[in-house]
Amino acid sequence: MAGIKNVVLAYDDSEGGNKALQLAKEFTADREGVKLFVGHVFEEKVKSELVESNERPIEHLPINNFPADGIQVPPLAMEQGALKKSEHSIITHSSEQAFNNAKAELDALNIDTEYSILEGSPSESIVDYANSVNADLIIIGQSGNEGIKRKLLGGASQKIANNAHCHVLIAK
Repeated sequence: MAGIKNVVLAYDDSEGGNKALQLAKEFTADREGVKLFVGHVFEEKVKSELVESNERPIEHLPINNFPADGIQVPPLAMEQGALKKSEHSIITHSSEQAFNNAKAELDALNIDTEYSILEGSPSESIVDYANSVNADLIIIGQSGNEGIKRKLLGGASQKIANNAHCHVLIAK
């Protein structure tokens, strides 16, 4: 494995991604001249959740004793106080959170590391990224997903292994 200089870690902050991160740490630690490229495919999802509100209704702001209906900033219900719940958006699978978790693990090892957010299909994006950085090895975690769709179409790790120009190490 002396000829391996550029290693791509496909990291998605999942259980399989964390196993791949551990393998990447073991593989790149204390190796001179190895550069680690961490690629995360943008997959932020926003879910809405209703939250109970204990706040009293928003009062109109008086300006010179006149109600200032036209400049009210917070959203109002059609009837003040009619809504008992408000909707909040929650981001899941945050790219920033994934990178922060990876950096927390990798920074202590002083590994030459570059982080990139990728877009598109995970398998195609990782293969394209590996080509662009002239990778000698891709490390990816096996997802825990099972089912008929995966059996028929194959998982991302299988697609990467089939289409990559370099070696692929799948963490299990």
